[in-house]
Order: sequence, then structure tokens, then C-alpha cells
Amino acid sequence: MRFKKKIIILNILVVTVLLTSCTGLREVNDLGIVTTTAIDMDNGEILLTHEVIVPESNTSISTGRGNNVVYVQSKGKTVFDAIRNATLIFDRKLFLAHNRIFILGEEFAKQGIGDSFNFYVYDNEPRESAYIVVAKDAKGYDVMGINGGLSDSPGKYLFDIIENYQLNLKSRDFSLVEFLRYYLKDANPVTAVVEHIQQREINKEESQSIKDSLNVVGGAAFKGDRLIGYFDSDEMKGFNFIIDEFKNGLIVFETPDELMEESELIADSGIYTVVEVKDSSTKNRIEIIDEELHLKIDVDIKGVLIEDMKGLEVSNKDILHSVESSCSNQVKNHIRMAMEKAQKEFKTDSFSIGNLVHIRYPDLWREISGDWESVFSDLEYTVNVKTDLVRTGLLNVPINIKKELK
Repeated sequence: MRFKKKIIILNILVVTVLLTSCTGLREVNDLGIVTTTAIDMDNGEILLTHEVIVPESNTSISTGRGNNVVYVQSKGKTVFDAIRNATLIFDRKLFLAHNRIFILGEEFAKQGIGDSFNFYVYDNEPRESAYIVVAKDAKGYDVMGINGGLSDSPGKYLFDIIENYQLNLKSRDFSLVEFLRYYLKDANPVTAVVEHIQQREINKEESQSIKDSLNVVGGAAFKGDRLIGYFDSDEMKGFNFIIDEFKNGLIVFETPDELMEESELIADSGIYTVVEVKDSSTKNRIEIIDEELHLKIDVDIKGVLIEDMKGLEVSNKDILHSVESSCSNQVKNHIRMAMEKAQKEFKTDSFSIGNLVHIRYPDLWREISGDWESVFSDLEYTVNVKTDLVRTGLLNVPINIKKELK
């Protein structure tokens, strides 16, 4: 009996030792670690541009566009064909597990991207959480190699400013898996947009030097898998309110003149008032009114009066209520702008309103689903916004005022 126990223990020890071995080991220096991928069309073929990290042991390599990355371009009939063709000109096999951004060239996006993304879904290496952005009016590779911030690499710089969208809600982050979810449900995704811009650089030696930067603002609207147009920054604010993703951003609006008539304070200058949204909730409902579909958009905002250029007497409750009303009206304008662009220009349901009809009126949906885009283009809607200012800052009397002369 003791002998059997010894045999069992010995077998366990042998198996344990064998299981600790590592198979398929690949050294970091032997891999071409990709962080960003641009996808374009070139003479009917897929053109891929990869940003590849240079290992620390090779940081002395001069890349021409930064000391820690190189750029590898390759073409092929398909995405995977182009990736493998990279080994013909680059001395590392591309490793895609760390790729965090797909930059779609505008031409490529307009032709439809659904078929080309099959590889990134089939293969186990690419990240489905990688962001998708569209290079507006440009090739995808045109916005690569630009680092206008403090990030370690251009790809990391673009990644960081995409994530900054939560501070202003003039854009959005949108991943590959989210795109697939929309696409497979026959919905219409809206992704982030990136543009190459130039700014004056403050430099003691060269006062007129120009700095290259990237601007992530607006949204790229798709119909299925094809790019059809762009939402601008204000329209994207409305878009984010409609889909209930506006949680922390700014609402800037002109202070109504009637507020000044009620105030005992007079501003020397200034036009705008700014409310920072701390939280918001949107409820969209579909109803049938007079035998027609009608969309009701109800928005509830909790915000902070963060900036006042008019010298408002915020200790006056009536004035404060008027500020809340003015903020609500500006949010309504943003929402109407987004709806107008989708209904009249795109003629495409970018907000998944059709899903609400499907849920509440399934029989009606079966009748109109085949012609939903036409129905959506004429859909009547009402917008109700309620703003509650939960804080007004530390001062009741702004610094940019003077007492009314008696």
C-alpha cells in the first residue's frame, strides 16, 4: 500500500515538472510588436501600415519618425495576405496582440469594411477591444507618426486622446467588438474621427515653427459597413445625449439678455455661460400618435455652473432657474442638430431607434422594417430636457462685474 502511494506521489511530481515547461516560447526581440494599424486601398489591393515598437536593445536605430517605433507597409489581396507579405520586406513576424487602434482611410471606409475585417475576428491574436477611427479626408497612414503630446509613441498619443473624449463628449470611443455588434444586428455604427492639424509651436529658437498634432473630434457615420458622412462636434454632443452616453462634458450657451434685466449686477464684458454635466440620463420612447410613430426623447441632467462671463447673480433663485432653462434649450439644439443630420442628410437611423419600434410594436415592425430608413427620415419627435444645477462654485458674485450706478 505504501509502495502504491509512493508511485502516485512520484507520478504527480513528474507531471508537475512537465507541466511547468513552456511551449511556443517567442522572445520579445524576435517579434514585431504592432501597436497601431492603418488600413487603406491602393490600386484595388489592401494596403496595411503598421506601427511597430523597437525593442529596448535596438533603440539606437534611427527610424526617422521617432526613436522607439518603425513603420512597415505591405500590400495584398486580403488583410492576412498583406500581413504575411510584410515578412518579405521586414525582418520580424508581425505580432498583433498589442494592436490597440485601427485607423481606416476614408477611401477604404467608403467602400465597405465588413469583408476585410474577417481576419481580425477569425484569428485569436488581434484584440477585439482595439479602437476604430476614420481618417477624415485622408489616408489612414497620413495620420500616423505624429506625436503632439507627451506619450511614449505616436500610437500611444492617438490612443490617449481618443480616451480623452470622456472629458468633452465631442467624439466617442468605439471598438472593433462594438462595430461587429452593430454590423451583425444590421444597425448603423458611428465611430471616432481623426484629423491631422498643424499648430504654432512655442519655441524660443524658432518663433514661427509649426507643430503637427492630431485632432479627435466629431463622428464617422456608417450605413452598415460603409462610411456615409460625418457628425461635427456639436452634433456629436447631441448624438451622445440621444444614445445616453453623455455623462461628463460641457454645455456652452449664450446667456439670455433677460437674465441681466433681473440682476443687480452688470458685467463689463462676456457672452457665454458654461455648465459642466456631472451626470445625465436619457430615456427614448416610441409611441403611436394620430396613427403615426412618434419619438419622445427625455433627458435629465445634473450639472455644475462652472463658468459665467456675464456676471450673473447666482444667489438669486429665479436667475438660477433661468440658467437651467437656457442650458436645457442648448441641449435640445444639440439633439435636434444630430437628428436633422441623420434624417435629412444621411437618411439613416444612427441611433438604433428602429430597435425601440421592434420591441414595442413587433407586428408593426414586421410591416415597416424593410422600409425603415424612409420611415425614420420622416419620423416626428419631441425633446424634453430638465437641468438641475447642483452646485454654483465658491463665489456668489463673479469677479467680472461692477455695481450698478445709482
